[in-house]
Amino acid sequence: MAAPDPQQPLTILGGLTPAEFLRDYWQQRPLLVRGAIPGFENPIEPDDLAGLATDPDASSRLVLGHQDRQDWAVEYGPFAAERLERLPERDWTLLVTDVERFWSDGLHFLARFDFIPRWRRDDLMISCAAPGGSVGPHVDQYDVFLFQAAGHRRWQIQDPPGALDCHDDLPLAILRDFAPTDSWELGPGDLLYLPPNLPHYGLARDAQCMTWSVGFRAPSLLDVFGGYFDERASALDEQTRFEDPGRAPAIHPGEIPSGDRRMLRDSLRALLAADDAELDACLGRFLTRPTHSLGLVPDDPALASSAPADAAFDVHPGVRRAWFQGMDGPVLCLAGKDYPLPPVAPDVLEAFCRAQSLSVAEWREAVPNIRAILRDGLAAGWLAPRDTDTDTGP
Repeated sequence: MAAPDPQQPLTILGGLTPAEFLRDYWQQRPLLVRGAIPGFENPIEPDDLAGLATDPDASSRLVLGHQDRQDWAVEYGPFAAERLERLPERDWTLLVTDVERFWSDGLHFLARFDFIPRWRRDDLMISCAAPGGSVGPHVDQYDVFLFQAAGHRRWQIQDPPGALDCHDDLPLAILRDFAPTDSWELGPGDLLYLPPNLPHYGLARDAQCMTWSVGFRAPSLLDVFGGYFDERASALDEQTRFEDPGRAPAIHPGEIPSGDRRMLRDSLRALLAADDAELDACLGRFLTRPTHSLGLVPDDPALASSAPADAAFDVHPGVRRAWFQGMDGPVLCLAGKDYPLPPVAPDVLEAFCRAQSLSVAEWREAVPNIRAILRDGLAAGWLAPRDTDTDTGP
């Protein structure tokens, strides 16, 4: 599936083209869209989300309390079914992140936002709330599209943001001061886009209020640098040390001599030096590396060689895949590794990044090193021999 035409108006953007939205709204100001998905029918019942919150592989939390009382409490899943059955009649919110990992249609919903590169996308989070349910006024450090799937929720924002101090005696990052400047009530099919660091407060207005949140979390440059430095550092032998044979006697014992500083500077520069190709590959590995929360289970990498060419291996739904056009041809980046490829069309690379299963027979022409990819995927746990009984429901 190709990205939306940048110049084609999209209903989900209120008739704006992707180019107009990114130019005038993205990371700048909110956008409210009424009827962003006309005729939308919510495919997920509250019981479905509650069932997912009992799954030990899912990440879920329960927020209880109300802004007026400041009696916030947070519980983390997986939850016992009995706990969810005895929730009060109001003032609670159940949230489940990475829903697309457990519900294949979640990926189709996320594809509506493919006018933004997928490496920027975080996840699909779904919340279900009773009347008065909320997580309090807060800010996010990422862009978010808030889609109302069922029920009604009032959203308030404070623009300009003002002070962003949070209470230090509460279990959530809730703002001390929140003075709303705009307020909207969203119903089924409505969408609200919010840029980063804009204070906002959502409050469920009725029973079984369900909101789908599509977050776009940008990595901090400190994290990017840390990933690059970690790679460089891991390539060094622990026994590699500063060497100074034949040095001159010290004149001032407390001084760090200029010659020593020069050699250490040169060593650091050599450690950090990289050309564009090396840096691009490092970025690809960093931006696709798996998180610990995926719970990957390694399998036998020998299966990649012994299995017949048409044997299929399922891709873990939480693994990140991307590609970039390098100086010598395209480079696939999968789960923290990079694989240079011979020339191949972008639509083939896009298909590979979307494929839910991989086989040698299907990919050996376009991806000659497919068996190496399968071996790495099995060893790391993001590939597994196809399970024909996989359940794609939420």
